[in-house]
Amino acid sequence: MTRTSPARSRVRAGLFTVVFAAVCLLAVSSVVFAARSVEHAKTWVAGVWMHVVTVDLNAPAITVTPAVSRKGIGSSESFRSMMRRTRPAAAINGTFFDTRTLKPTGDIVIGGRLLRRGELGVAIGVNAGRFVSFIPSRHSDLYCWSDYESVMVAGPTLIAQGRIAVVPKDEGFRSRVHFSKHCRAAVGLTSANKLVFVTTLRSTYYSRVAKAMKAMNCVEAAVLDGGSSIGLYCHGKLISNPKRGMTNCLLVYDDLYAFQRRRSALCPGNYDWGRLSQGS
Repeated sequence: MTRTSPARSRVRAGLFTVVFAAVCLLAVSSVVFAARSVEHAKTWVAGVWMHVVTVDLNAPAITVTPAVSRKGIGSSESFRSMMRRTRPAAAINGTFFDTRTLKPTGDIVIGGRLLRRGELGVAIGVNAGRFVSFIPSRHSDLYCWSDYESVMVAGPTLIAQGRIAVVPKDEGFRSRVHFSKHCRAAVGLTSANKLVFVTTLRSTYYSRVAKAMKAMNCVEAAVLDGGSSIGLYCHGKLISNPKRGMTNCLLVYDDLYAFQRRRSALCPGNYDWGRLSQGS
């Protein structure tokens, strides 16, 4: 029988303690970092009360993607149901849609697959999950979006290249909903590479929302669907629940494993997600 000296036992115990402490510290740091990468606040900005979800796109585990209703384009689903099915860290309602046909007005690309060809707006393009770009989009050229993994064409534009640019008619938006006061939802990109989801608590004009997002250092921003379609979710909390069924929404994941588990829930059909992720 081999005996271990007391000194050697103390060394082993000390090493175990150090390793255990390091693992615990790493786990706690990961949880804290994930929590800080997606945050929610109710705040007063430039004269507007808003709910703001801030997403740090510099965090490597972040993934931004659209999702559509369970039965696909031309159908709707409650926002609560979409959140249960997709389990994101945060989400906001998506682009406008025709209330008769339930088809979105803008293009939607998920996992490299074009699910819907729309008509107008500004595109929110995503590469490698978290590299977000705002691209002006008029569909006379029928852009194929092959440069992006995910796309949601929303709008009208609020801010372009750091300047307020609220001219809905120039982008093809004619409905009176764009020129009157309503509760609004919008998405923006700040100079610090943070994505912001914004919903207003009171009816307001686009121009006021644009000024508020400018005050939050947004260099790009666009409108999402509003009014009774407003939905906002963060870390398991349903902050705003739409009064109607939703056809699409914009999601954020702060965990790559959670995103991989839920990819098949983002859009209908038995897609080969492995091939799609490789751009095929």
